[in-house]
Amino acid sequence: MIERPHTQLPVWQKTMQLIHLVYTVTGTFPESEKEGLGRKIKNRLTDIPVAIASALANGLHQASSAHLRQALDAITEVETLLLVATRVSILRPAEFEQYQDELIAIQQEISLLINRIDKKKRS
Repeated sequence: MIERPHTQLPVWQKTMQLIHLVYTVTGTFPESEKEGLGRKIKNRLTDIPVAIASALANGLHQASSAHLRQALDAITEVETLLLVATRVSILRPAEFEQYQDELIAIQQEISLLINRIDKKKRS
């Protein structure tokens, strides 16, 4: 398998680990929510590493910011969907907090990448 630059990035790796955890927990959702809320969570969650990969496809450059901002939007949506799952008692509060902590860490790392790109723009 060919190694791509984005696969070496810790934030991408963290996102892939989170995907594994969330896919496992959404598999335990009630049947009525596996295709509803569960699918929405998984779809938006997988958008995060895709956006990171797209941002780094040709190295960090000005257009990378837009892809990374899409990843930030997806993080916000995933966090909100997980909160909904918690509020309707599908997800335990402790599980939500664990996923939220991971999402915040990923969000912070992506924000740092955006800041690096913005600094390059000003230089």
